[in-house]
Amino acid sequence: MRILLSGAHLTPALAMIDFIQASHPEHELLFVGRLYSQEKLGQKAVEKEEVEKRKIKFIPFAAFKFVNYSFLAKIGTFLAFPKTVALARKILINEKIDLFLSFGSYLAVPFAIAAKSLRIPVVTHEQTVVMGKANQFISTIASKVAISYQETNLYLKRKDFVVTGNPVRSRIFAKDLKRPGWLPAEAKNILLVMGGNQGSFIINDLIGDNLEKLLPNYYIVHQCGRANKIKDSFKELEQKKKALSKELREKYFIKEWIDGEDLFWIYQHAKFAISRSGANAVLELSLAPLPAILVPLPNTYQNEQLANALTMQKINGALVLQQKYLSSTTLLDSIDHLEKNYKDMRLSLAKNQLRQDGSAKLYQLLILAYKEK
Repeated sequence: MRILLSGAHLTPALAMIDFIQASHPEHELLFVGRLYSQEKLGQKAVEKEEVEKRKIKFIPFAAFKFVNYSFLAKIGTFLAFPKTVALARKILINEKIDLFLSFGSYLAVPFAIAAKSLRIPVVTHEQTVVMGKANQFISTIASKVAISYQETNLYLKRKDFVVTGNPVRSRIFAKDLKRPGWLPAEAKNILLVMGGNQGSFIINDLIGDNLEKLLPNYYIVHQCGRANKIKDSFKELEQKKKALSKELREKYFIKEWIDGEDLFWIYQHAKFAISRSGANAVLELSLAPLPAILVPLPNTYQNEQLANALTMQKINGALVLQQKYLSSTTLLDSIDHLEKNYKDMRLSLAKNQLRQDGSAKLYQLLILAYKEK
């Protein structure tokens, strides 16, 4: 079976690729994705390199959003949309695709429509508690719908959904992980900072402004995201690092993107994390188990990142710090809270993990959709 995957939610898509390659290598996998995570800002996405690293064909594709645009822009998008669907249809035919697996986002919409028109089974998976608009639409035409949380069914108009949980990158549990070559053996008390695969300007700037207060107590590993047309966080943070004393400078490690194997080792050895609260970040931090300060991205659809963060806070595994309250004072106070409650939070995560690797269940749903076509 030739399976085409798509997902702006990259982590579960990669987890599913890893699962299928390891357990069911008879299938041929392809991935359609973005070259830029933010087209207008020219910020390069990590999708292509992560997919090709797995020896999977990557098909670049650009689609249009119907949200967050002006009225005139929406009209232009609406007029161009049939051509986008036609191009998706052409790709599906040329690549002889047998099944389309969507992990949501606007890019998956034209492929879901095109696949439906070609009678190619469509399976869509929602990672978050709150179902996004794209997935709400795709779920109305999909052959099968998978969700990670039972409460997500409130956003569905159908009852034949399957709660699979989220696909999890299995190497997060590996015991043979090696310390990253760029991280010295003396690095202890590691504070991991993540802003998602696009990075977070606000978190980056706040950490950069407080390095002299944080580095005496921690080694900091900071994933800052890639540069775009308006900001290069990596370059800015490197300048701040150069201004530090030699002792502190040697305790700060800045990365635009941390590869999976390195990240999983850090998950297992860090003391705690500061992160955005995308569904997969929350799940992986919980599984690590790694207590965290979660800073939800504001203005997301139905406050989905806040909903994700609260699932981890409710089991005493995280402290939610909303962006509108973010400052040096609240950050340092939150870190102090984690220090005082670290053992209890880690124990709570170990006992109440949001643990449910959905890879096997989702794969079974793919096979069912294909057999029923």
